[in-house]
Amino acid sequence: MSKNRKKNSDSEGDARQSAEERGGISRRALLTGGASAALAVAAGAVGLRGQVTGIMPGGGKVPFRAPMGALPYLDQKQYIHNMEIHAHLSGASISGGEPLMAMWAKGKQRMLPGGAGWVDISEGKNPVVVKTEARAGGAVAYNNKLKKWISMATAASPLTSASPEFPYGQYDKPLRDKALSYKGLRGIRTFDVTDPRKPVLLEEFSTGEKGMGTHMNFYDGGKYAYLECAWDDQLRMENAQRPMSHGLMIVDLSDPAHVKEVSRWWVPGQRLGEEEEYKKYTFAGDETSWTSAHGAMSVPKRPEDGGTIGYAGFGAFGMYVMDLTDITKPKPMGHLRYQYETMGGIPFHTCYPIIADATHPRLQNLVIGVPETLQADCREPYKIPYVVDVKDPRNPHVIGLFPRPVAPKDAPYPDFCMARGRFGSHNTQCWLAPGLSRPNIMAITWFNAGIRIFDLSNPTAPKEVASFVPPRDGQMENYESWWRGTSENVFVEWDRNLIWLGTHEGTYCLSTPALGKPLFEPRKIEKWSVAHCNVGWDDQTAASVYFGRSLSEMV
Repeated sequence: MSKNRKKNSDSEGDARQSAEERGGISRRALLTGGASAALAVAAGAVGLRGQVTGIMPGGGKVPFRAPMGALPYLDQKQYIHNMEIHAHLSGASISGGEPLMAMWAKGKQRMLPGGAGWVDISEGKNPVVVKTEARAGGAVAYNNKLKKWISMATAASPLTSASPEFPYGQYDKPLRDKALSYKGLRGIRTFDVTDPRKPVLLEEFSTGEKGMGTHMNFYDGGKYAYLECAWDDQLRMENAQRPMSHGLMIVDLSDPAHVKEVSRWWVPGQRLGEEEEYKKYTFAGDETSWTSAHGAMSVPKRPEDGGTIGYAGFGAFGMYVMDLTDITKPKPMGHLRYQYETMGGIPFHTCYPIIADATHPRLQNLVIGVPETLQADCREPYKIPYVVDVKDPRNPHVIGLFPRPVAPKDAPYPDFCMARGRFGSHNTQCWLAPGLSRPNIMAITWFNAGIRIFDLSNPTAPKEVASFVPPRDGQMENYESWWRGTSENVFVEWDRNLIWLGTHEGTYCLSTPALGKPLFEPRKIEKWSVAHCNVGWDDQTAASVYFGRSLSEMV
């Protein structure tokens, strides 16, 4: 065979191979093989392509289409079961559950971050807004060594939330570029809030100029704080909501004015460049799964007091039981993947350790793994909160599933998927709260399904016992005003049997017989749900010092 003929033959073979890989038919096959041969080649080419790329090259991803029965308006009715409304403060929403420590207290006064500063909830039937010179917020805890109330607020670049304008979030370049060009602080701000009306900024701590900063952090007043943190842009994110993912960063907060990084950890494969490890996950490359931490690691016992365990939710990667024996080198000792392979959403958002003593042996060594819905109108698979047994930290396993909320019988929709906005769990009650925690009671906000109260007496089968769905706010023509649903945050006062619900419209004070008779008058906190937190919180209270209300109103 001549060199030219061989060269032409090789070129024809390369062209035929290229056409087959693309799923097409070569000109040679059409000219020499006839129609039947061409079709046979085409069938083989499509089959080959299907084997390599799947049935649809590039694949599909959320957001899915909205249900056909989705309401064309926002329901203005409220629905309540086994609960009672005692107060409604419009225009200011409280924090609670995100983060897990939020209450400031002095004497008989109690306040939660919210609105233009704080919401004073001292009088259960008369919450009021206390404005501040600067907005502190974030995790709020009393530092016993400093004898001060400290708040640690998050600082982050904007999210890339999907919207009608940018339905694919970070995958729409203009939106991604806008988030990445953010010029503000990415990290945390620490404040002295001993006088909550005049927060004193202690430090602005950057966790990395090329990262996103932090979102939901854990600080209980001890030596260390645990940050849900994106320190650079090399942390891989599939989901549309963020341009990068978050890992775990531990910082030393002994001196809140001089924060120091202690350590950081991420899931092997989470960083760009760790391809071989990442390819082991079924969701790798789907452009929809939450490959990130969300909700900082919760640490039931401080490492400085001998604690060695933390519980961290890393979305689609799963829940990790972390070994903190060496705080400079945190490492996983147990791992639990979400049992249902579902794209989108956050399979593990919050890991809430149940506080149970010997009087509730069945409820000891349990963690509630709470997912978060992201897309409105059920445009991603529904996710279920877990009851996780962590008695053996090396083998966490699911023992119970929470029930799916059912739409009220008199609602104009048969399922919350049609009620518009996000439907699914979000935030739990705060871990640190006044009074003795009731381990058999769990309050969880459920976005457009309001707040749901569960009885965990049988942890293998949590039972819903009360609920409240507030009237919807927003304007239908303005997607940003309603897509998140309605209910976001919840704080339970165990000593007064009051439930505070934060919505986009405002704050509600609620009660339920499941907790007991509500108490509304101001009262001093006798104990906190976590014994080692907020110790000595009121040692320095002067009898004449109260903020936002007169002394006569407090005694």
